[in-house]
This record gives sequence, structure tokens and C-alpha cells, in this order.
Amino acid sequence: MEKIKKHWAGVCFIISYFFLVAYKLVFQSAPFFDWDESIYAQVGREMMRNKSFLVPLWQGMPWLDKPPIPSFVYGIIQLVPISPEISTRIVTLILSCFALVLLYKFSYKITSSRMGAFTTILITAFLPGFAQRGQALNVDVFLLIGWLGYVLYKQNLVVSSLFMLLGVLSKSILGLYPPLLFAIYYSYQLVIKEIKMKEWTKEIRIIFLQIFISSLWFLGMTFQYKDQFIKLQFYESHFKRVAFSIEQHFGQRTFYIDTLFEQMKLLIFPALFSLVILTFTFFKNKKNGMIFLSLFFVPWFLFLNVTKTKIAWYLYPILPQFAFLASYPFVFLKNRIVPKVIYFCLIVMVLFVTISPLPNFISSSYATFDDHYRIALDAHNNNCSSLYVLVGSETRSSYAVLKSMDLTITTTTWWGNHPSIAYYADTKTKYDYTISSFDSHMTHTKKGGCFILEKKDEATVNIPSGIKKIDTKNSQYVLMMK
Repeated sequence: MEKIKKHWAGVCFIISYFFLVAYKLVFQSAPFFDWDESIYAQVGREMMRNKSFLVPLWQGMPWLDKPPIPSFVYGIIQLVPISPEISTRIVTLILSCFALVLLYKFSYKITSSRMGAFTTILITAFLPGFAQRGQALNVDVFLLIGWLGYVLYKQNLVVSSLFMLLGVLSKSILGLYPPLLFAIYYSYQLVIKEIKMKEWTKEIRIIFLQIFISSLWFLGMTFQYKDQFIKLQFYESHFKRVAFSIEQHFGQRTFYIDTLFEQMKLLIFPALFSLVILTFTFFKNKKNGMIFLSLFFVPWFLFLNVTKTKIAWYLYPILPQFAFLASYPFVFLKNRIVPKVIYFCLIVMVLFVTISPLPNFISSSYATFDDHYRIALDAHNNNCSSLYVLVGSETRSSYAVLKSMDLTITTTTWWGNHPSIAYYADTKTKYDYTISSFDSHMTHTKKGGCFILEKKDEATVNIPSGIKKIDTKNSQYVLMMK
């Protein structure tokens, strides 16, 4: 209770933020959008239906690209008798607020500044990237919690191991970033003789023990699925994303830097100022563990910039780091109240005028009631025993080009234009990337099977006798049934 009183501003803000966003999620509810939301909702639902608690499933097939925890959580939540579009998003919001709690503690631990810690979570909460992921199903919030929790509770073997497991079983080997960075730091301390070999050995043993524990799921999956798991989990989902711009995720070399500037706007300048000062101080003084923690996630940002696959939400776990750096001048100002108040007012003005104006934040929506959602419901209402979807002509063309350049992975063809069709049709769904395969499925599918295609493609397919068009009054798609 005493701690709550001491940090009342941070507590009140997180509670208020929760109710503000929860209001949006309840009263502006919309269908799961493509891509990630509908995928994790469907995978979670299949895991529960098939009691496959350790292996994610998509259309009955093991989804070996991803660990199970996020989909497992979203699957459990869908068992609650509340609209899944509300319940699962509320859970994501709760996780995001928990991440803000950990971030506040992280910031205060380093700076001992309540104003700095409060400003860090204020900036983070309203950065567009963080706000969007806080209102949509995703794995990144699990990873962020795992990272922050591990750093905060590093000295507690059990708690830090649990946080690391959360990160690893949410986003695979990316969850190992904190322990591996600590291993590098301890080795650096050994070189500069800040710690002795005995202490270094002890810490490294603990880290290797934690990594071994987190590897048990991977070992079990390798034993069960052998080379297939290694290919999908490590080569395609990790190495190929780093080495190649797969699945149209192209971007300039400065993509992540540009995205960070776009997110932070003017606040990037105090963040960069703090970054330069802290980096210089770290290498000048050498023996400064708190500065190491202050810059803990910067190396990950540097690594992102050398990866070839460019996806904006990969920057999500980095945003709190730069929000923290933008708040760090409160430490430089020490006990100078007037400059602190002026700086805080400037941050608030920049945040709510140029980055995230409150009217836009309140009214913004990330999902809509599109035609592909409506046609999926029509398929569901007509009790389709199976569903084949011909993806749009642009997707077919781009896929052919990407495949010829070896820029696809095994699961590229699983999702189609709109994976949400599979969720809302709620039947076995397959996406066709060629007209010939779609024609073949229309010919050989058993009675009760359904087919979806765009109206502009209707003249390009060969519709066999026995397949009838269902009147759906949909402006973009055609639904047919055998």
C-alpha cells in the first residue's frame, strides 16, 4: 500500500488507460482483422478443440513456425461466453498494462525518478505502435513482458526463468535476447576485471541452465517432427527472415530508423541526446551496471537494422527503450523542479499534438466490417462442409514472382488474402493461388463444399455443372456451393 501511495501517478495512469482503451474495445467492437489477429484467434480455437496444448494448429495442420503460448492463451479466452472479439482483445490490453507496470518499475529502478518513470509509460502507452498492439491479438506483448520481467527479476532464478520461458514460448529464440546480453555483459565485466572468474562462472552457469530449460519444448518438437520442425522453426521463420526480404516485406535499409522517427517524431531528439550521453558515459566509466540497463534494448534495435525482412511491428519491443531515453533528461535535471515541469509540459504537448492526438486515439479503429468478413459469414450460415478460396489476381501474381525468387516459406500459402475468412467461415478452409488448382477443387470436391472468389475472377474459372451460386448480395465476392 505504501508503494502504491508513493507511485500514485503511475498507478492512476495505468488504470485510467485501461478503462479508456477497454471502452473502445467494447463499444467499437469489430471483426478480427488480417493478418495476425484472425490467425491467432483461429489457431487458438483449433488448439482448444483438438486439445493440442503444446502444438499450434492451423486447419488441422501443426503450425511449426511459432511456439504455443499466445495462441493457447487466446484459445482459452475464447471459451469464455463473451464475444471473442472483445474478450481476447481485453486480455491483450491487460497484458499491455502489465507491460507498462514492468516498464515503470524498470525505469524507476534505473533512475529513481518517479517523474521520469511516469513519463516513460505515458510516452510508451500513446505511441501508435504500442497502442495498436495493445488493442489487437499479437505475440509481441508476450515477448515484451518476458524481456522486461527477466531484466527486472534477474537476481531471482525462478521468477526470471519464468519470464524467459514466457518470451521463448511466445516468440521462439528471440526470447533468449536478455540472458544472452547478460552473458555478454558479464564477459565484458570479466575482461575489465570488475568481476572475478568465480562470479562469472556462477552467472554463466545460471544462464545456461535457464536456456536449457527453455529449450525443452524445442527438443520435444524436434523429436516429434524432426527435420520439418527445424526447417520451419529455425531456417524459414528465423534465418530466412534475417537474410531475405520474404513475403513482400521489403523496405529501405533505413526502414526501422525511419519507422522509429515516425513513431517518436520530435521526442526522438531528446532520446538520441540521452543515448549519446549514456553510451559515452558507459565506455568512459566502464563500471556502470545501471547505464548498461539503461541501454539494454538498444543492441536489439541495431540488430533489426541489418535484417532483410522489414515489418513495422518488429519495432514494438524497442519503443519503450526510446520512450525511456526521451524521459532520461529528468535525471540530468536532478532536483530542478521548474525545468522538469517545463520539460514534462513540452513532452505532453508533442505527444498529444503531433504523435497521438486524443480525439484520434479515441476514435481510431483497426478493423472494419469488410466484404470478406461478410462472405465468410455467408459461408458459415450455409453450413459449408469445406471451403476453397481463390486469392485475388494481384496476390496470385505477386506470389508467383516471390516463389520464383525463393522469397516464400512453407506457410506463405496458408493465409490467402484474408485469413479471417477461415475464422469466420469456421470450416476447413484452403486458399488457392492458381486458377487451375481452384478449378480442380471445384471438380473434385464432395457435395456440400463451398467456393469463394472475387467477382472480377468469375469469368476466368471453369464452373462445373452441379455448382450453384448463392445469393449473398456481396459487392466484391461470389459464394458458390456444390
